[in-house]
Amino acid sequence: MKHLECVQTPWAARRPARRARPAPLCAVLLICGLSACATSPDPDSLDFDPFEEENRARHDANLTVDRGLYRPVSMAYGETLPVPVRRSVTNLKRNWENPGYMVQYTLQGRPVLLGKSLTRFGVNTVLGLGGLFDVAGAMGVEYRDTNFDETFYRWGVPEGGYVVLPFGGPGTQRDWTGWGLDILLDPVAWVAPASATWALLGIATADLANDRYELDPTIDELFYNSEDSYTAVRISYLQNLRAERRGGTGVEVLEDVYDVYDIYGDE
Repeated sequence: MKHLECVQTPWAARRPARRARPAPLCAVLLICGLSACATSPDPDSLDFDPFEEENRARHDANLTVDRGLYRPVSMAYGETLPVPVRRSVTNLKRNWENPGYMVQYTLQGRPVLLGKSLTRFGVNTVLGLGGLFDVAGAMGVEYRDTNFDETFYRWGVPEGGYVVLPFGGPGTQRDWTGWGLDILLDPVAWVAPASATWALLGIATADLANDRYELDPTIDELFYNSEDSYTAVRISYLQNLRAERRGGTGVEVLEDVYDVYDIYGDE
């Protein structure tokens, strides 16, 4: 069984990154990327990989960076800081993503999830010291994330081709376009002072290191112990993404990728 969070963001913070407002050119490029999503002839096919040659080169480069930088830094972070401290960092990051989630649930037409996200943000900001403690979770209001990729899925936008970005890891045309729009339209980044957005960026980066640390055995299995790590990561990523979008289950494990897609052929 393969744990799947690792294939979503193994190398770079996808949605947590917060920064100053992007230039108009960025918005144009994102819109062009979204338009390209619709060119996929078969978004459900695991064989559809129009950018494989470029993706493989970026995948290999990302492995080199992970081996030389991301993995050592994440291991140092996880082995130095105690669990309660790392959990508080995660709680802070998740809490201040809630305003963005509220925008997405509004666009998705899901008032119940909108209410839960609003409740979590209010409770954890006031009673959880800005989000250091997940008081709402203890009250039974569980955490659930969302993003523009999920919004686009619910609007019927196909996922497009599989794309590996330098320092960014795996994604799809729709997913990466959504990631850019998550940054561009993040309400916290528009309202909060620059010092706060930089602090949140630091928190998101630290939490990424924590994710890499906690998922190290699974990442090693997929990225370093697979005969064809590119194909293993691609299939695991796409399976996980599609399962979450179709079922909304937030699944953490799926069948072994080699059982559902014969990478090596009959032995």
